[in-house]
Amino acid sequence: MAKDMLRMAVLYALLAIGIGIVMASQHDFTNKSLHAHANLVGWVSMALMGVIYQVFPAMAHSVLARVHFWLHNLGLPVMLAGIYAVMHQWPAAEPIVGTGSMVVALGFVAFALNAWLNAGQQVKLADAQDDRARAAQHAAGVSRPAAASATV
Repeated sequence: MAKDMLRMAVLYALLAIGIGIVMASQHDFTNKSLHAHANLVGWVSMALMGVIYQVFPAMAHSVLARVHFWLHNLGLPVMLAGIYAVMHQWPAAEPIVGTGSMVVALGFVAFALNAWLNAGQQVKLADAQDDRARAAQHAAGVSRPAAASATV
């Protein structure tokens, strides 16, 4: 989960940097809210949450982490598109921002619940073994699933 969060965070950072470059080159800062939200809700929040998932593996292995990831990454593009539409005075754009914002907010609620319920908890042995097997496969360049280990 940490890797996925970080990768998405980097994509949002690249988007925000691109928006900033375009604004600066055109001397038109209409999209400053879009730039700020892509940076803070996309890059900064997701990168920080990715680090938190790395530090607290029990959080990363929970269903709440997957719920959080998908809500955040489905809601944020909608929210950003809505912000763009509002900044360019498109009619009826506010509900788009509101919808995307609510989906992102639900993702943050999933993250908060995850923190309260799972931060500091131990990861189940099977999950930890699966993680080590995947890491070993990745390091060896193997793409097939590892055989189940008989040892506990």
